[in-house]
Amino acid sequence: MVVQVNNVTKRYKQNRGVNQASFTLHNGEIIALVGANGAGKSTLIQLLIKQIKPDTGEIVWQDNEELRYMPDDLAFPEALTAEEILHLLGNLKKVSKERQHIILKEVGLFEAKELKVGQFSKGMRQRLNLAQSMMGEGSLFILDEPTNGLDPYWIAQLKKVLLHEKQNGQIVLFSTHLLSLAEEIADSVILLNDGEILATGTISSLLERENCTNLEQVWLKLTKKEGL
Repeated sequence: MVVQVNNVTKRYKQNRGVNQASFTLHNGEIIALVGANGAGKSTLIQLLIKQIKPDTGEIVWQDNEELRYMPDDLAFPEALTAEEILHLLGNLKKVSKERQHIILKEVGLFEAKELKVGQFSKGMRQRLNLAQSMMGEGSLFILDEPTNGLDPYWIAQLKKVLLHEKQNGQIVLFSTHLLSLAEEIADSVILLNDGEILATGTISSLLERENCTNLEQVWLKLTKKEGL
């Protein structure tokens, strides 16, 4: 699968959004969408998942348009258990009970599967959010700020999940403001600032082009060029 974003613009009254964004997503890649709060990351993700439509430009899918999505927050019914929630979603997405249990184990919730979500900590809710996004067969996997609420151990486990998805030939795109996370696991990055793509490409190519030793230096250099 290849997904092409061609000169996509989406503007709001507050003048936030994205402006003439262009990039291509390829199979077997992890892409980090990096930017500060309000940079346009969520807008770009909403465009990719078709929650909103662009004002101009187009998004072209060269294969099926199935995807899996992890929002930055998801309100689960607090009276249901983790097992019940995945069972309901599993019926919709035709995911076997065995696979549901495997996913619960991968996110560390199998032992707590009979607890009601109302008893969950923030980190447990976020891991349940990750679990629901792992269900199904979509070859484009989009995660919006997936590290929110996760402790260092589960951030490390999240990395393993994303690398496993990549090894299976999936396209993984995640948004983050953690430059170190992007540098550690992403093949390429899209640097966003005030709705504009400052740079896109492999991390090694960006470091070489900007004569920097890490992604943080690239970010600071490029945003200073924008007068920040």
